Amino acid sequence: MLGIKDLKKELAETNSEMKAISTQILKMAENILVLSKDMSGSMKNMTEELHETNVSIRDSLKTTAETIQKMSETFSKSLENAMDKMAHMSMEVNIKDTLLKSLGLDNLIPDFLKKK
Repeated sequence: MLGIKDLKKELAETNSEMKAISTQILKMAENILVLSKDMSGSMKNMTEELHETNVSIRDSLKTTAETIQKMSETFSKSLENAMDKMAHMSMEVNIKDTLLKSLGLDNLIPDFLKKK
């Protein structure tokens, strides 16, 4: 059987060990709290960066779409103008040929002088 002195000694040792464990748990809790705050800050920063990236991508795609639309409209207008000019030129050539044929001058003008 243990005596009172031995029990007191063991209780003192147990108390000392419990204090050491309590101190370690407190330090670990503080470290977890710091880690949690750091992770929260990092997540917030990453969210802000992702938001800015998404905004930049959206603006870039919008600008690209607008540019393509303008290019398409310009190309369509240019093509329409070119086709109109070609049709007009073709009509002029046909009218000149018809006039030359109707006046009987068709064979008098050499081919290399005729516009086609």
